[in-house]
Amino acid sequence: MKKIGYLILIICFLSCESETIETTTVNEELTAQQKTVTTNKNEAVVIRFIAGLSEAEKSVLRTHYGVTAYEKCSCGDENLESWNLEAIHEGATIEERVSSMEEEPEMEGADFNFDIQIASQVPTDVISGPIHYQNVLPKIRSQKASVTVGVLDTGIDPTYFRFQQPFLHNTVLDEETCGNDFFGWNFIENNNMPIDDNGHGTIVSYMIYEQLVNTATDFQILPAKAFDTDGKSTLFRIGCGLSYLIKKEVNIINMSFGWTTTSSAIIGSYIKEAEHNILMVTSAGNTGENNDEIAHFPSSYPARNILAVTAVDGEIPPTLVPILSNFGPISVDVAVHGIGLPFYTTAETAPTSVTGSSYASAKAAGFAASKYQEGTAMAVFYHKILLDKIQSSTLLQIKYASYLDL
Repeated sequence: MKKIGYLILIICFLSCESETIETTTVNEELTAQQKTVTTNKNEAVVIRFIAGLSEAEKSVLRTHYGVTAYEKCSCGDENLESWNLEAIHEGATIEERVSSMEEEPEMEGADFNFDIQIASQVPTDVISGPIHYQNVLPKIRSQKASVTVGVLDTGIDPTYFRFQQPFLHNTVLDEETCGNDFFGWNFIENNNMPIDDNGHGTIVSYMIYEQLVNTATDFQILPAKAFDTDGKSTLFRIGCGLSYLIKKEVNIINMSFGWTTTSSAIIGSYIKEAEHNILMVTSAGNTGENNDEIAHFPSSYPARNILAVTAVDGEIPPTLVPILSNFGPISVDVAVHGIGLPFYTTAETAPTSVTGSSYASAKAAGFAASKYQEGTAMAVFYHKILLDKIQSSTLLQIKYASYLDL
């Protein structure tokens, strides 16, 4: 049946030759470094039901809390929803009802929805050209790999010229699929083409890819597109993408983004549930702040499966960069070179440079994947990654006062 499904997939690709998806282009001129976005609360509320509730039971809860409209994850956790609420319902404000939801025994959690923005440099203005469906197929693996890295980001351009071997996860080989996903999911447009129209996700994915190719690791990458062309997402989209990757049982998830101050009980619950089997590699932020004082999520969640990575310069020994490298003796684990990294946008031009903890995190995720062995306990896996850390007196402001030489 799997082989039949794969043949159908190929036929679908070839029959869709005329359909294209334009990718955003990037040039050598870098955008200004963006600040990590603080919460921008909107009127929507993100809720997560406990597992096992029937649709009728969910409907009763929606009515009880005054839901006027709701959205479900197109290909993620069926219990995660975004609700629009009446301003006043049975005498209670939205804030009062959200407080009640947080104590609701039939819910895992409730958070106000808010915007989240990619906060690392992205080159702009290099045309990658239209992407035909059949051009994606050669980059999809025909067999499962030894390690799977999920990338929660702006998607991926599979036709980027440096992706030279099949490396994308083939969901046709999975026991459980969304029905028509084949190498990831687009949570912005709710379809099975997580094509990058920003550039950030492709750069992040390539830095993971490069680490793994250079170490001859048998790997695959599974992209979940939760950010749009402007590098913008919401808590709901992030939750959908994260839950999708967890359902797919990836081994490592790279999250090169973040927000400050306001924690999310729902995102925290997903990370906690994956604490024993999925390593979450996260960027620490690009504002030069102390994350112990101003929490930066998801890197600041106190979970044993989070590796929080900050960016440092390329000197030996490396140093934190003022106003850019976030730090924190408790909440930032390790440093990786992430300042002025070369990135080739075309084969004919000289590389441009990219900077940010997004890219330091991606390099660390690729390195971690090269160390992965099936069946290894999380604590052992975590320790195995840190065996290669190099101590430095210049990095006393982070937890292990050390860096990975990547």
